[in-house]
Amino acid sequence: MVLKKKMAVMCATSAIAVMALVGCSSTGGGDTSGGGNKTGKGEAKALDVLSNENARAAIAMSVDRQAMCDTILNNGTIPVSYYVAEKLAFNESGKDYREVAGSMGYEHNDEEATKKWEKAKEEVGFDTVTLELLTFDSESSKRTAEFMQSELQGALPGLKVEIKTQPFKQKLELESKGDFHLSYASWNPDYPDPLTFLETMQKGIQYAKNTNYNSEEYNKLIEEAKTAENQEESWAKYEEAEKMMLEDGYLVPLVQQGSSFLEKTYVSGRLTPSFGVPAIYNWVELKEGKKELNITNTSDIPTLDISKAEDTVSSEVLMNTMEGLVKLDKNGEMIPGIAEKWEKSEDGKTWTFNLRKNAKWSNGDPVTAKDFEYSWKRTLDPATASTYGFIMYDIKGAKDYNLGKVDNADNVGIKAIDDYTLQVELVRPVHYFDRLMFFKSFLPQNQKVVEKFGGEYGTSHDKVVYNGPFTLSNWKIEDMFTLSKNPNYWDKGSVKIDKVNTKIVKDPNAALNLYETGQIDIVQLTSENVDKYKDSSEFKTTLKASVNFFQINGGRAETK
Repeated sequence: MVLKKKMAVMCATSAIAVMALVGCSSTGGGDTSGGGNKTGKGEAKALDVLSNENARAAIAMSVDRQAMCDTILNNGTIPVSYYVAEKLAFNESGKDYREVAGSMGYEHNDEEATKKWEKAKEEVGFDTVTLELLTFDSESSKRTAEFMQSELQGALPGLKVEIKTQPFKQKLELESKGDFHLSYASWNPDYPDPLTFLETMQKGIQYAKNTNYNSEEYNKLIEEAKTAENQEESWAKYEEAEKMMLEDGYLVPLVQQGSSFLEKTYVSGRLTPSFGVPAIYNWVELKEGKKELNITNTSDIPTLDISKAEDTVSSEVLMNTMEGLVKLDKNGEMIPGIAEKWEKSEDGKTWTFNLRKNAKWSNGDPVTAKDFEYSWKRTLDPATASTYGFIMYDIKGAKDYNLGKVDNADNVGIKAIDDYTLQVELVRPVHYFDRLMFFKSFLPQNQKVVEKFGGEYGTSHDKVVYNGPFTLSNWKIEDMFTLSKNPNYWDKGSVKIDKVNTKIVKDPNAALNLYETGQIDIVQLTSENVDKYKDSSEFKTTLKASVNFFQINGGRAETK
């Protein structure tokens, strides 16, 4: 059965390839304004259809996730219908949240999908509709989009899907504006708790904002989970909320990411944490006298502004060129970073971090507690328009300040007691708060430098300063960027390599050729190449705690 499906998929994707990649912009499906009425039988406006619950459910059930993993990805990725990933959050007994919460969400079922689609046709009053599928412009993303296009059109009569590919930064901008119908996206968790996934669908936050999802019941459940007296009660609320949100169908999980790659045998020590950042390079060691690690990426850096970064590429660069209060050791365990030690109050609501006195910025300035206070409050400032202000809402006064309910940050619970003591007051005990400090939004910023460059801050390698193991020493837009060992880093003796050179290569076969010719040291494998290399001593695979999904723009959906 899988073989038949694979052959069918290969034929379908080949047949639609030219149509998918040429003239991607939609004429009939470009209405994302939120206006428009039912058109009656005939062609419907896209958002009229997507605001229908049965239509969203039909879309959710149309994609054969297992076939997608077997025929398109083939890299250790697994099919899912849940949002919170496996191997991320564990309770005191060592049980995975996913094991406790169980299965949920819409699973693949073409027959039921067609039934719900026909109901949607009756309720909205249409025969045909054109939907635009927004995706990233890498070759692998295009292939995945073609597969999903074939699946949706095959299961839902009268549906035409047009693929729109965009560079990563532009794709994010369209999503944030709500200027899309369907968008293929992914979420890499920020910290080891179900909330890192589930809060993205709360009112006004990331994917809820993108998709126009607004369920008061969902919002209430998440807030109750956050203030629950114990983890068991909290997880029960998360489970209820997650199940309800998935049934609403604005976000449709498809797969949990696996990664198959080749890595030269002389490379060791590269960390790939399950949350916060794709890779850490400060523990990398190279044999054979090599001192420079050469890699590729499919996307350029959107920004180096900590307060505005919201993507994995920016995160990877920032978490290797900056250092927060904590960092990871060689084994991926949390250890002191800029903070030498920390403690929390008996009620768990006040955390005090004592900073080391030998940490410096790349311009020679000392790293102080004021750099952390300034950075976090800048992220919360409504004028900054940071996507990640919400991640600090457990800090006293942070939410009201971020939402503009108060005019200044004086009452926000972030305070530099002196140059080397930072105190944080929380509205609730957060047992993972020290682990949250590893996330990029909690990095420090040098106020003097931010104000010096103004609107140009973070737009080039020389318009920012660094306090981590590397600096960004070179950056050519859409071409390459280089991390170089930071001579001012307080722990520079632990950094064993001189540079990490990253070449922007969107074509995976071109990247593989660079690997085979010895020009790069690590390369991601696409599905068609996995079988060829799976017996190689350089072949590696891993399951990430990242989930890929559809965002469905619900347009004018009313508050529940």
